[in-house]
Amino acid sequence: MTSNERTTGAGAAGGHERLPEGAATLAMRRCALQAMYQLDAGQSSDGALVGMSQAETDADHAAVGDIERGMALAALAWEFHDDADREIATLAREWPPHRQPVVDRNLLRLGWYELRQSSEPPRKVVSDAVELAKEFGTADSGKFVNGVLDKIMNGVGGNVSDDDAAAGDAEAVGEG
Repeated sequence: MTSNERTTGAGAAGGHERLPEGAATLAMRRCALQAMYQLDAGQSSDGALVGMSQAETDADHAAVGDIERGMALAALAWEFHDDADREIATLAREWPPHRQPVVDRNLLRLGWYELRQSSEPPRKVVSDAVELAKEFGTADSGKFVNGVLDKIMNGVGGNVSDDDAAAGDAEAVGEG
């Protein structure tokens, strides 16, 4: 491993999983979301194939480094998707992961991973997830993703209704 790589957190498979160093970019998270969408929709179970199709589609929209880092982020976030789903289900009881739109579900998984297993700035993680939700999701996706990730970011657990999660705290990511 090179010196510009870091472990993603104590929970990362015995600490041997690595994510390339550097601030995560919106383009990187966009690539990660698209890869996770493919994995979740069953379009591919092979991360390498997802990465190849991702690189072919996004070559004009993202730097090669963002694509590679996005694929690495997607692979790590996917590894923890069951853990993410368990916590998300407690925060959005009326909208558990199996009922969420695929985009929302995977943005929440990605955000959960970054908030729980990486050292990325939490407000940036939430802000980028909300932006991607608005870009790829439904009319209510931005509010829903913001509300649930805000609860994760602030360590709020327990019984949160879908209305509470959807309302969110827009001020938490500077949207107020």
